[in-house]
Amino acid sequence: MDHLRTNCAAVDALTDGGLATGTITQIFGEKALGKSIISFQAACSVAAAGGSTVILDTEQSYSSYLVPYWKDRMTKRFEKEFNVAEVKLDRAPKTSPRRKPVTRGQLINAIDSALNHLGVSYTDAHLGAAADIFSPDYSVELPPKGPSVLIFQTPEVVDLLNLHGVDAAREVSSGGRVELKMRQTPTYQSALHHIIRETGARLLVYDSISAPFKSAFPSTQDLPARSSGLAMILAHAQRLCVEFGIAVLVTSHVSIDPINPWDRVPYGGVILGHDAKFSLELTKAAASRNKDRDPEAVNPEERERSTKAFWAARHPALEEYTRFAYACQDGEGFH
Repeated sequence: MDHLRTNCAAVDALTDGGLATGTITQIFGEKALGKSIISFQAACSVAAAGGSTVILDTEQSYSSYLVPYWKDRMTKRFEKEFNVAEVKLDRAPKTSPRRKPVTRGQLINAIDSALNHLGVSYTDAHLGAAADIFSPDYSVELPPKGPSVLIFQTPEVVDLLNLHGVDAAREVSSGGRVELKMRQTPTYQSALHHIIRETGARLLVYDSISAPFKSAFPSTQDLPARSSGLAMILAHAQRLCVEFGIAVLVTSHVSIDPINPWDRVPYGGVILGHDAKFSLELTKAAASRNKDRDPEAVNPEERERSTKAFWAARHPALEEYTRFAYACQDGEGFH
């Protein structure tokens, strides 16, 4: 097992040297604490070391502010030039091997023309849904190989599932429950599998894994679809870990116990907890935890200048929340 350094001393100490390859590491916490910053920093650290990272941006925050603000700062910090690019995902219709490939746009135009000829009324949403039926898989045009941070925007849960080889539709039952309807058996030879293979990526980042599921399945009665969808994605990610020897970093929101406010758990619950072999909670430095556990600071000398703390919520060799590390965040990221 190799480790990919994040260059955040707290994270690297609690994960025994960095993000472990061949498994999933989770960082969870409340909003605005820096989960996306540490994710982008880890990606830039890998690129500076000569590798590549694939980021699945489900919150659509990288292009809008993370990259514009942090790219030059990370380049200066690591003293290396590397490519940071947003890569567009397109659905491509399947055609006969003897026929010239067509684009999704061409398919929509053909359906539009046929419906107009028949005098059938429709909306743009109908056209898009019809085109998706005949365009189940993603195609992607990747940039030239080299140390890179490649960002894919995947805010919709159905698109995220499709990227992982799961052809499913989101439907509402007569009782108001949001459900996932499988159209075919999931395939391992997914678009994401192709992306990891072709880029030679060392790190795969989900930032965040919880956002698309929170928006797609808002009610407690939608838990079965939420759980099954999350389980299929994580199972696919774990297989990628094993086949390609990559590390996977997952960020997640939290659920807070109103009776014990210090008790925060990842939004993904037991499913995410089972798949993540390392799980770190990011808090403010002054945040208190369960005093009964008597946690030990890995770097107590950093307490005065630190603004954040990472807690070992799960570790293969430690009991829950028995160790934590102080972290300083400034204009260069996490230290």
